Parts: sequence; structure tokens; C-alpha cells
Amino acid sequence: MSDDFILNRKNKKKEDLGWALTLADMMMLLLCFFVMLIAIADIDESKYENVSDSLATAMGVKVPPKGIVEVKTEEGAPVVRRTISNEQRNLFQMQLEMARLVGREADALKIKLRADSVAIVLKGDVFFGLGKADLTGRAKSVLARIAPALAKSPYDVVVEGHSDNIPMFSKQFPSNWELSSARASAVARYLLANGFNKNRIKVLGMADTSPMWPNIDVKGKPIPDNQKRNRRVVLLIYPPKVGAAK
Repeated sequence: MSDDFILNRKNKKKEDLGWALTLADMMMLLLCFFVMLIAIADIDESKYENVSDSLATAMGVKVPPKGIVEVKTEEGAPVVRRTISNEQRNLFQMQLEMARLVGREADALKIKLRADSVAIVLKGDVFFGLGKADLTGRAKSVLARIAPALAKSPYDVVVEGHSDNIPMFSKQFPSNWELSSARASAVARYLLANGFNKNRIKVLGMADTSPMWPNIDVKGKPIPDNQKRNRRVVLLIYPPKVGAAK
């Protein structure tokens, strides 16, 4: 038997063991997965909060603490640990549900998690014509995706209408106050027509008092892109107030 033949057999044996390494990696991953399931299966609120906190951090969601727990480092210095309240966890779930329902219509709005609510920012140029307060066809299509879920939920909704700083002069809308209020009302009426409880909704016209981006630059010149962004309607989804009449 030649040396070349023996060497080839040894190399072949090494190559044949490659599948075993892959299998070992897969088994290790499965083991970690089941260990995590077992850890969560025990209804331990502290463990559940830890997992929720990790998930929220991994998805880039900033959540406020339910309380502050003091923990000391190895050097004895106190550090602050943030936990997620049940209310905040429910809002986080609502944010995920709204994002799932919106799907490919994500370019028409933005969904943000706030400390006390979920904010759905409806882009004005998608939902309304310039200087108008009638919902566009696409606006109705987007709202149709989320309206049923909101109607079935226990949450309260505040609808805010926002405008840019360009003065509004028309017979129908003498100022941006009327325009922003009418746009917010149009969204609210759509929700009401699709089953939302009128006792759980409020409408606010904000005009240009709360811009998300500066309408003008340092020289006082208008910034058209920012003005476009500031024309919006915001749905603020709040947990129901304790004892509130439904």
C-alpha cells in the first residue's frame, strides 16, 4: 500500500467528519433554545420582565422604567436598572401589532413608542391634498388596516392635526387652526364609522404650534422639506383611564 493512498484515506476521514461539527453546532443552538423556553415557562414576573427588556432593546424600542432598582457593580458603585411595566409592555405589543397590520404601507406613516402611548404619525401629503381636509383613497386604504384593531382594543385615542407655518387663507379654512382641526376630524370620523367608541376619542387642532422639524432655517428662510414633514395627523394611543366610562 503506497504512502499516497494512506495519506488520501486520512484526508478523506477528516473531510467526512465535517458534518459532525455542523450537527454539534445545531444541537448546541437547539439546547440553548429549549433552555430559554424552560426559563420563560416558569411564570416568574422578574424573568418575564428581563426577557421583555431584552426584546425591546434588541428591537431598538426605548421604554421608560416602571421603577428604579439599585444594583451595585463589583467596585460597589450604584447603577440604575430599568424595568418595563405591564402598561408599557402592552403598548409595546400594540406598536408591534400596528406595524404588522400596516405592512407595505409603512411609507405612508411612522409608528413610535412613547413613554405613555403609541404614536402613529400619518403623513399629510399621503392622506390629504394640499390645502384640503378630505381623506385620499390611499389614506382610507391605510386606515382600513388599523381601524378594526383599534376599535376592538380597550385603548383611548387622541387625534392631533398639525400644519406647517405657511399661512392659510380660504373661505373654508381661514387659518391653519381650522385646517388642522378638519384633518384630525376627518381621521376621527373614519375611525368612528368603523366601530370606534366615540367616548374614547378626542380631536385636537394644533396648527403649526408643535412642529417636529424647523419650518425655517437660521436665516429665516423656509425649508420646504421640513414644512412637508410637519403637515401630519398623529394618532396617540393611550391605555384606558381607570374608572373611565366606556
